[in-house]
Amino acid sequence: MTQRRHRPVAVLAAALLAAAALPAQALAQTGGATPNAAPTAAVAPKAAAPTPLLAQPIPTATATASGITISSSPGVMLSKTAAVTGTAPTAMGSVEVDQLNAASGAWDKVTTAKIGPGGGFRAHWKPTALGGQQLRVVPAGSGATSADASAPQVNVTVYRAAGASWYGPTGKKTGMTACGVRLTSTTIGVAHKALPCGTQVQLFFGGRTVTVPVIDRGPFITGRAFDLTKATFAALDDPSDGVITLGSLPLTDQPRMIEKTNPLTI
Repeated sequence: MTQRRHRPVAVLAAALLAAAALPAQALAQTGGATPNAAPTAAVAPKAAAPTPLLAQPIPTATATASGITISSSPGVMLSKTAAVTGTAPTAMGSVEVDQLNAASGAWDKVTTAKIGPGGGFRAHWKPTALGGQQLRVVPAGSGATSADASAPQVNVTVYRAAGASWYGPTGKKTGMTACGVRLTSTTIGVAHKALPCGTQVQLFFGGRTVTVPVIDRGPFITGRAFDLTKATFAALDDPSDGVITLGSLPLTDQPRMIEKTNPLTI
């Protein structure tokens, strides 16, 4: 059975993570996911697993305290320059952007920025760790390293930039993925070459985020880290038809949404 890519639908597709009742042959993926996979054992959703979220818009992270306002995109990319903007009294001269060190509990300076004549500032930093990070802004040279309730603080999530394509079944036909999930036009999930089946992955694109499970293997094309199902691609509300770059964050500390029962085939 073969499948080909199609232009994503304009509406969000409903999540479908139906478990297979019997082993079946995986579909050949033109986008790279699981070509001619051998029959695999049936799987069932984990009882306590959370339901995948449809893509939700995330507002700009903003906080105000002590006359200082700080703003940042809620999602930034690992090792890519990110901006922190805001306003502060011009008498301060410049501000310092600090990042909370989760290990020590101290605030580490990441950059400084001069305050313009109108009170605005724009600072740049490069995230060095994935996941949730906390930033604050204080007057430059204040030397504050401990918690300070008077400083405005925002939370941002750091993602890894990843190339992604999408794939789906041909017409009304369905098939089984390498993780034992029935693949239809409404199945929510992604294909990845190495992450265990069922691993939750948070995707960030265009100010929207969605958390979906790994349900297949692939893509086997250079430069692509994920193959999104048709419904997942549509949930991100992307109008393009092809490869996109999005933010990805495997939530390896969260319960797997499905369990693979045959370790020899994953």
